[in-house]
Amino acid sequence: MFAGRYLWWMLMGIGIFMFAALSLDYITWLTIQLSGCGDMSGACEPVLRLISGMLKPACIWAAIGVLFVATLLRLHTLSLIWFWGPVAAIWFVASTPMLLFLAADAAALTLPATLAALPVAFLFLAALVAYLVIAVEDGDRLPLAASVPLRFTLRLTAVYGALAGAAFMPELSPIAGTLLDMPALSVVIALAQPYLQTVLTLGTGSVAPAYAVLAAFIAALAASLLPHAAAPQPSRSTIMLRRLRR
Repeated sequence: MFAGRYLWWMLMGIGIFMFAALSLDYITWLTIQLSGCGDMSGACEPVLRLISGMLKPACIWAAIGVLFVATLLRLHTLSLIWFWGPVAAIWFVASTPMLLFLAADAAALTLPATLAALPVAFLFLAALVAYLVIAVEDGDRLPLAASVPLRFTLRLTAVYGALAGAAFMPELSPIAGTLLDMPALSVVIALAQPYLQTVLTLGTGSVAPAYAVLAAFIAALAASLLPHAAAPQPSRSTIMLRRLRR
């Protein structure tokens, strides 16, 4: 998926999400007012069940699906799917509770409540999505491969971000056990997460190291967009020597 088409699908996904989070509640209220079902006890139950119970969750999950599939297709187009695909998938899974939290009652949310629920994996994902919107395939440079040290930094910080997303996601344990039908796995994840959090926070219990790694990840993404010196061209004598060997 090319950059322009990827941007279009991402805007479509965000638009569907914003419509479900901000508009459907008002549509429900307007429907109740126009139908007059509020005058009768229990008469509004079908409307609430249809819009709030079925339509709104369907729109939210459809938006998340559009964003996820578009990101994977974009990574596939750039030949980055094998490493960055699983990393992006972990960030999406870790960010889903945050998106559902925003969709619950977006109009009534306050900035402190939003920041308190904001996972660091969501910020890693936002940085990657912003990078993928750029037409990085144009020109001579390779996406996310400007130099070996820069590529190593990007992958190292991305792995940290994926581990942080898994470590700081309380819903991971029940979700993994339910989807895989393995209750023992839920117990193992629940026991391992505190130790992983200790390692990732360097024993401080603070998320400051995670934000420092996030800053390094964003800086490396920005550095990969800068023009780099082209690889040195082989000399004329080297070319003639290769021809003679053939």
